[in-house]
Amino acid sequence: MALPFGQSEMVTNMASANVPNFREDERVRARYQSMLERRIKAFGIEHEGSIRRNAAAKRDELRDQLDAAQREYDRCKEAADAAREAYRSAYPQHVKKARLEEPSVIENMRSLGAASKLYHEAQAAWLAAEHATSDLRRIEHNEDQLEIELKKALERAPQVAKEVTESAKWLAEIHAEEDLAAAKAKVDEIDAERAAFAKRLAAGEVPPEELHERSFAEADIKHIAFPLKAVMFYRIDRFGPASYAILRDMSKQLYALPYDRRLEAVFDGIYDVVQNGTTIEVRRTMRENTRMPLSAPEHFAACNDKQDLAVQGELLEHRRFIGENRMIATMSEVDEQEAALIAAFAAFASGRAA
Repeated sequence: MALPFGQSEMVTNMASANVPNFREDERVRARYQSMLERRIKAFGIEHEGSIRRNAAAKRDELRDQLDAAQREYDRCKEAADAAREAYRSAYPQHVKKARLEEPSVIENMRSLGAASKLYHEAQAAWLAAEHATSDLRRIEHNEDQLEIELKKALERAPQVAKEVTESAKWLAEIHAEEDLAAAKAKVDEIDAERAAFAKRLAAGEVPPEELHERSFAEADIKHIAFPLKAVMFYRIDRFGPASYAILRDMSKQLYALPYDRRLEAVFDGIYDVVQNGTTIEVRRTMRENTRMPLSAPEHFAACNDKQDLAVQGELLEHRRFIGENRMIATMSEVDEQEAALIAAFAAFASGRAA
């Protein structure tokens, strides 16, 4: 029985009140995820910036220390050279290339202690210069070590940021922000609704009509509308006694047509459907600039951006779909547009058989 257009049991564009708006829910999820990712990215940037700022502050501190140590070294070196020269002038035999020798007792007595004084002054100045050199080298080493530690910290930064941004404490802190908390609340509502439906479905409490409406809404399966370009029969969806042939075009848009056994004869082709006034015409889709029909592998290649594995998998499933022996009853309640298209496909099949 053909019903006026829009009066079939299928409801795809205007789902009933208990069917979620899946497109809007996806936008809500995407918005929340985007907000969360922006904060995670901002934390990562700030964490790396903090590492670099701390390193820069330590580098400035070390350079100040290095400048002071260099000045101290220069002073001590000058004093050590002067003290050594003073001792060498008085007692050249006691000044060796790498060391100073202490004056003898007689030399010290003859000089009334001046020799020992010169020696100890030169020795103390040399030790002071050695300490200044050691301090200078230590600070230079710390500078090199700072760069090594900075490199290691920057390498660890992504993992540290990941651990922090996945922690319950950090997530609780950022969800205290009003806009993120509101977005999260909406996502929680969506998740709660999905969980409640899954529980009802598992318990067998979802009637076929609701499952039908929900499935079509979730997959964005549309009511047949003309013209149709390069559509193929993709699968059969069944909801209790109701069965629908699902058609797909090359943009992956899905359409539903009430199942009719006459359609089985055209499941293997790719079709264009046009409407001339009240007449519906079905034609084979042709390859561009040729008179050769478009094939199923070419259709799947276009839908999967020519990814070979995906094409092979879908093609195999489609062949199984075509060859399946279905025991499905023809649906009696269809609207005028659906009845016209079914008749057009049946006419095409009859013409091909003839």
